[in-house]
Amino acid sequence: MTVVDTFGAYVRARLDSWGREFALHRDCEYLGHKSKDMLQLLIEHKGEMPPRVTGFKPIEIPIADQQMEDIVSDIARRDVVVASVLRGYYCGQGRRGEERRESAVELIRNIKGDRSYRLDRKRYFSLHHIGFAEIRGRLIGLARAA
Repeated sequence: MTVVDTFGAYVRARLDSWGREFALHRDCEYLGHKSKDMLQLLIEHKGEMPPRVTGFKPIEIPIADQQMEDIVSDIARRDVVVASVLRGYYCGQGRRGEERRESAVELIRNIKGDRSYRLDRKRYFSLHHIGFAEIRGRLIGLARAA
């Protein structure tokens, strides 16, 4: 008899959605932030500032994806390597596996300031499993609290 892990599939779908929303290849001011700068606003309005009543509204992020970003950011406060691996794995969608690992290594190097940091493939996947399990546990806790 086969046991199907439906909650694991749910967590994976949430992480995939978060990865598409906060993709590393997007042109962002900084990772995880999506907005328009003043130049883009002027281009859209053909050199004129929009009327004050319409104002500027930033691009909205789905609540579920923002919740995942908050969870990963909280993980980063305690363990930046696991959070960077999660960002490289899910936010690097559309890339090959090796490029995702290199993205994670580059994120870790930039944060730690250690240009000689290395992350082999086996450790990369074990850190991914640790991060996945932690996010799964947090989502279980949120479901029980609700």
